[in-house]
Amino acid sequence: MFCWPYLKRNIIFRIIFLLLISIVIVYNLNFLSSIDQFLNSSQKHLISCYFEEKQDNSLLELNPEEVTKNSIFFVETSCNHKKGINLSLRQGCAIESAANLNPNLNIFVLFVAPSFISDESEIINRFKMYSNVNLRYINFVKYSHNTPLQDFVASNTISTSQWPVSHASDLLRFLTLWKFGGTYLDLDVVLMKSLEGLSNFASIESNTSVASLVLNFDVDKIGRTVSNTSINDFASNYYANDWGYNGPGVITRTLEKICNTNLVTDMNKQKCKGFMVFGTEAFCPISWTDWRLYFNTNTSDEVMVKLKDSIGIHVWNLHSKHTPINIGSKQPYGLVAEKYCPIIFSMAKSVF
Repeated sequence: MFCWPYLKRNIIFRIIFLLLISIVIVYNLNFLSSIDQFLNSSQKHLISCYFEEKQDNSLLELNPEEVTKNSIFFVETSCNHKKGINLSLRQGCAIESAANLNPNLNIFVLFVAPSFISDESEIINRFKMYSNVNLRYINFVKYSHNTPLQDFVASNTISTSQWPVSHASDLLRFLTLWKFGGTYLDLDVVLMKSLEGLSNFASIESNTSVASLVLNFDVDKIGRTVSNTSINDFASNYYANDWGYNGPGVITRTLEKICNTNLVTDMNKQKCKGFMVFGTEAFCPISWTDWRLYFNTNTSDEVMVKLKDSIGIHVWNLHSKHTPINIGSKQPYGLVAEKYCPIIFSMAKSVF
């Protein structure tokens, strides 16, 4: 027998259930949107200095005419320079190692903060003894004028990033090499061999990714091809919510196209039309998952043997920045720093 009251109650129950589900979905979407907006808005202050006016006593602005062929570039994109331009000991070590090993190449350390050189900054003042080290200011917006990233920068899309300081660094490394050619190095890369004579190269950091921590794009045909493809990939595929998508992701996707392979371990100079892709041993002999080995005294001898053929080491600052190097210890990072950036290393009292 057909039971209409029961069916009616069942329909009403289903309608109420669907309404409740809809309310929950809408609430969660709004909640996630609010969280996303909060994360984005809470990070904008980290790059507020990018849009401040240059002062009379600000660091000397980069003049494109002073950039020589195959220069080495570092980029410091934080705004932590209200009391004057400064660097950490470890950042200074990266710069000193590059300056020592490449005396015939110009080193440019580019700051986005329009700050000044303070007499109290001992690390900065130590670099005055190096004739090839140049500390320069770049205006974030003006620097992109008449480049493929002009519209991207003007749109202020970088402010939507959850990691704007890191993503600005990604942007500026590709933009700088597009403008001038040469070598880009992260400020947590300590060189152990000269880069003079090397051109058009990158290095893989894992079996699935090419690193963006060291890049060299020459101004020849293949160098320009890699540079153009990289900078256009950044502009077209920028993703604000992924830390590595706009750095390693850009150069990996670029070389997959140019080398015609999706396997980074198959990328070689022949497949990549003259562009060299070094293996992990060149700059990433210790993977990011094993970064603690740079600080472990128990395995120091084995690690130092592993590093002996490397061009440089990337010490994975994102993970390791709060882990101390005790002066006098056999921690591998400390042993490398003591040898390749002796002046900066000597400034450390008990901890580097």
